Order: sequence, then structure tokens, then C-alpha cells
Amino acid sequence: MTATWRAALVVLVAFVLHPGRALGQEVQWRDATSLEVEGKGWAQTAGPFDRLPDSAQSKVSPAVWHLSKHSAGICIRFVTDPNAVSIRWSLTSESLDMPHMPATGVSGVDLYARLADGSWRFIGNGRPDKVDGNLATFQFTESVPARRECLLYLPLYNGTKSLEIGVPSGATLDPAAPRPDGLRRPIVVYGTSIAQGGCASRPGMAWPAILGRLLDRPVINLGFSGSGTMEPPVAEPLAELDPAAYVIDCVWNMGVGQEAYIDRIGQLVRTIRKARPVTPIIFVGQSLLRPEAHPTGLSLRQEAAVRALQKEGVEGLILVPGMDLIGHDGEGTVDGVHLSDLGMDRQARSLLPIVSRAIGDN
Repeated sequence: MTATWRAALVVLVAFVLHPGRALGQEVQWRDATSLEVEGKGWAQTAGPFDRLPDSAQSKVSPAVWHLSKHSAGICIRFVTDPNAVSIRWSLTSESLDMPHMPATGVSGVDLYARLADGSWRFIGNGRPDKVDGNLATFQFTESVPARRECLLYLPLYNGTKSLEIGVPSGATLDPAAPRPDGLRRPIVVYGTSIAQGGCASRPGMAWPAILGRLLDRPVINLGFSGSGTMEPPVAEPLAELDPAAYVIDCVWNMGVGQEAYIDRIGQLVRTIRKARPVTPIIFVGQSLLRPEAHPTGLSLRQEAAVRALQKEGVEGLILVPGMDLIGHDGEGTVDGVHLSDLGMDRQARSLLPIVSRAIGDN
């Protein structure tokens, strides 16, 4: 058996056990904020896992500010060596699930481990059943303890009030080493409910998270359900970041007026370009179930606005058609709009070569 296949056995079930104990052993807890927190663009936030800085509250809409309290895309990277790790987390809302999205995605946590070949393998999902004190223990199936890098994704549609990681007494639990120089700059995704993660069955299956694992670099998820409208104040915090690329996926929330597209896309690009003159900005088109519906009217409005900027001489703007994002068999959504895990995976893999070419060695 190869090392890769042995590592691939690092899988599977999440066990909810008695607080403070994992597989009969005492657990030593560590606050996750003392480890490597990824997917968070700003340090100055009201909550430890909020997605926008305090300075944005007076600028963005109340809806965006509320949604910024959801911990979508934020993850913890750590290194540990026991056969099991425990996760203890508390949420900010009693709304653990939605009619079209399970609690495992809305309010759960996902654990991944890095395999010998450098890829990431899903280990298990922590299932929430209350606001405070959710507990899950993940058992690795290796017979001998081994030091491994882990990635823990936080809830997509709930806020994370606190998060602790526990290991048996005597085991090590350390922050993961910094990513290599060429893989440190994040991808910033700004968009709608689909970008936020609707309706993935668990946090690791949101398309920005999948794309991040495929690229093996951080992703900052700024998806805001129903509110990815490119309102001008959002461009200011976006421009504060220094990503390898921006991915803008807002068409579903932009309405039908051509003037709105011209005005808002123009302001967004010009604000970003003042601070980031050459950073690629990738605009994603609308994807519908029926192939014959493409290109959609909304995609054409976005394209016209971007083409106008290109004619003005603005460089580094990339258009992605919506027709090939989620396949042509009609199986990529939960409700005709929001993506299933299958749709999320398809969109991430469709965007992968486009984003890879855009960022080059950045």
C-alpha cells in the first residue's frame, strides 16, 4: 500500500461524545483564535470570526452588515498528532438550518486533513444541535498517531461565537506553518447567497472552499445572501485587501436595469483599481438549469458593462460565461437556483483553470 493510500484512510466518522472527553481520554482545549485563522480579511472585527471590519459598519447596508457576522469561508489551520481531535463551538443564532439547507451546512463545522500527496481529504462533519456548547470528536483511522495538518471550516449561515479545539493530554496542537510565499495571497470572492455557500450540505462543500483546496491557497468569502448587489460602499473594504485575484459573482442580485450594471461595475472597478492597479478582477456570469437559456440577459448586462471598461483601457478584467459552470444535466441545484454539493463542485472546477491562469505566480 502506498503512502498516499495509507494517508487516504485518515477518514471518517464524527462522534459526538461527552464534553471534555474523547474516546475515554481527558481533553485539553485550546481557543482556535490562537491557531492559524484563514479566510478572514481584517483583524479589527467585532467578533472573532466576523467577515467585515468594524470600519465597514457605517458604509454597507444593514443586511450586508448582518450577514458579515456569518463565518462563511473562515477556517482554522492547525497541526496535531493524536488519533482523535475534538471541536467545541457555540453559535450566535438559534436558526440552525433552513428549509432548503441542512444544519450541517448552516451551522456545522467540517474537518479536513492533508494527505501525503498534498491534497485535502474530508474527515467528518460536526453536527450542531443547539446554540451553545456543540461538541464533535473526529477519529482518524490510522492505527499509529501521526503528525498531520488539519483544516477546519466554520459555519456558512450562522455566526461562530466561540470555537475550541481539543486533543488528548500529552498530544501536540500547534498553528500550521505559514503557507509558501507563492501561495499566501488569497482569492477574494464577492457575491450572493451562492458564494456564501447556499445550499452546500456542509461548509467544506461551498464552491469558494473547494476552489481554495484545489488552488491550495486562502480564500476570503464575502458572499452575502440576497445582498451581493455591488453597492458602491462595498468596494472600499474590497480595495483594502491585497489578493491574488478578485472573483465577482453578483449577477443574481443585481436586478435588470442596464444602468445599474454600468454604474456599479464601473464604481467597483475604479475603486479597486486605485488601490490595486493590476490585480485580476474576474466577473462570473449567471448559470441557469437550461443550457438554451444562456447567455442570460443579466449576464449580457454584466458583459456590456465590463466591455465598456475594457474599451476605456482598463486591463485585467476577465469575463466568465455562465453556461458551463454547473453542467447541462439539471442536477446542479437544490431548488433551481442555489447549488447542491454537485453544483458547487462543478462551479469550483470550472473556475479553477480560469483563476489559475489569472493569478499566475502571484
